[in-house]
Amino acid sequence: MITSFFPGRVRLRAPIFKETDMVEKAQAILQKSDAVTHVEHNPITGSVLIEYNPAKVPMEKLVSMQDFFLRLAKEAERFDGTNREQILSMLDELKNLDL
Repeated sequence: MITSFFPGRVRLRAPIFKETDMVEKAQAILQKSDAVTHVEHNPITGSVLIEYNPAKVPMEKLVSMQDFFLRLAKEAERFDGTNREQILSMLDELKNLDL
């Protein structure tokens, strides 16, 4: 799922990212954070590039969110359309996390 990562930039690739409505919902949530500077979506390749200010995302915050993102990744990896509502629900949960 993570195809490249270095502080300030992460690229994700998975079939779920071909679902524009799902990506737009996640993008709207991420862009509310002052840490996220840019989100680029390519529905043809199923990839998302997220650029962020690493100084605004302390490691402690990432570690505390690890379990949530592991659960979300597991759902995204098995995405076949039948778990669409589960993923949308998890994105709603993401809104409540302090990004």
